[in-house]
Amino acid sequence: MEIMKKNQEFIVEIEDMSEEGAGIGKTDGYTWFIKDTVIGDVVRAGAMKMKKHYGFARLVEVLTPSPDRVEPRCPVARQCGGCQLQAMSYEAQLAYKVNKVWNHLTRIGGLTGLPKPEILGMEDPWRYRNKAQFP
Repeated sequence: MEIMKKNQEFIVEIEDMSEEGAGIGKTDGYTWFIKDTVIGDVVRAGAMKMKKHYGFARLVEVLTPSPDRVEPRCPVARQCGGCQLQAMSYEAQLAYKVNKVWNHLTRIGGLTGLPKPEILGMEDPWRYRNKAQFP
């Protein structure tokens, strides 16, 4: 694997999402966390901080958008960072959240034989958040 330098750009496909809502992609087995990406995106990213087995990168450009990518409803969603999943369709957000809960119960909690839980969505998933982050 070639050693990546700070600000060096690379292309990666987003395969998963972190607990904080950052996209996860891999290049040559090295894991990257990239904010503002959606599972299925192919993106150009710029390396910011590298650790031994993983690194953090910034989104430079979405080359091939995921079928689940939508235009964020809030005009400052990316700058604000308070609504990490706004670029993901609501249906995909619900699936992500179900998987997250199910993985916690089975992987961390050690519960076996559980069916994936059902989730009830909202009619209008907007203006319900009770958390704000101010940079």
